[in-house]
Amino acid sequence: MLIQSYRTVVLMLALGAFLFWGAIDSCSAQNRKTIFDDPDGSEYSPLPQRHQTIFMPRDESQIQQTSQSPQIPDVLDAESKAALGIPPQLLKEDQVWGTTDEECVDCETFVPMLAHKSATGSVTWLPGNDDNLGIFTLYLSETVDLPRLEGFTITPRFGVHYLDGPVRTDLPARVYDTSVSFRWFNKVNEKWSYELEVAPGVYSDFKNVTSDSLRITGKGLAYYVHSRAKQFVMGVVYLDREDIMMLPAAGMIMWFSEGSRLELIFPKPKFTYRLEKDEHLERWAYVAGEFGGGSWAIRRSPGGIDDVVTYSDLRLIGGLETKHTNGKISQLEVGLVFSRSLEYESNIGNYDPSPTAMLRYQLTF
Repeated sequence: MLIQSYRTVVLMLALGAFLFWGAIDSCSAQNRKTIFDDPDGSEYSPLPQRHQTIFMPRDESQIQQTSQSPQIPDVLDAESKAALGIPPQLLKEDQVWGTTDEECVDCETFVPMLAHKSATGSVTWLPGNDDNLGIFTLYLSETVDLPRLEGFTITPRFGVHYLDGPVRTDLPARVYDTSVSFRWFNKVNEKWSYELEVAPGVYSDFKNVTSDSLRITGKGLAYYVHSRAKQFVMGVVYLDREDIMMLPAAGMIMWFSEGSRLELIFPKPKFTYRLEKDEHLERWAYVAGEFGGGSWAIRRSPGGIDDVVTYSDLRLIGGLETKHTNGKISQLEVGLVFSRSLEYESNIGNYDPSPTAMLRYQLTF
């Protein structure tokens, strides 16, 4: 009796394995038919690509954008990146590396109120000593989407600038940038889109926190897709600084090939060239110009007088950018900083620091 029970169990297991193998073979046959059928047939579907670049637009509606300086509003902001380009909302949803997960048609989709989009941290060093002003900057930001309001993002930002010198004037040891930007991007049609942003913030040494420390920056930009290889940008950037209140933002972006791009956009021109690309990353080299600086409300010592200081400079930058398939972007930049000026609202202690170098590392994830 025991032997017959064992034989029954073995037969049932063998029958189950046979049925299971038949089901797998049937599914495999259906998949092979879907992939390799005649391309002219209605059921043809191309092989899924293992690698698709997200850095070169494949049609007239696909453009890319990244971001750069924390000192002024980014002319073409994508919160995820430190350079110029075009809003990422113009990219198609299927523009990703590797295959995507199948959607659950019968499942109910939960739409959250907020969703993480990107976070950025950067370190910038302008060396200096004695009367040559040095600045060491730490900068953090977090961008969140509002999925229920398409095209709307919120980005809180915080930065601290450690000031080294000069001995000839009474700058505080640190000044701070704190702001929250509200950005809305809308695509009108396949050719036109626009972007609006307002960013109230406090820029101060936190000893003089008055109306002088409040700045409201913003921008209004329009984008026009002329062709696959050429796009135009026009608009204004509102800086709300003591030296410069507003700047025009205009120019065009030209793709010479999949691996090279020229951004002739004031005030941040840039040329980018791709060095390498594989399954895991793309590495780009670039040369760019930048307008840096800012205005801060401070309390001067030893008299304790409230004042507003404005620092400005021009920067010629060379950089190396690495874009990973998991969305992480790292940038290492070196540059020359010149046309530097330091001015007070009281005009007491104004002077022009000497040119210096710049070293910056930025990570977006």
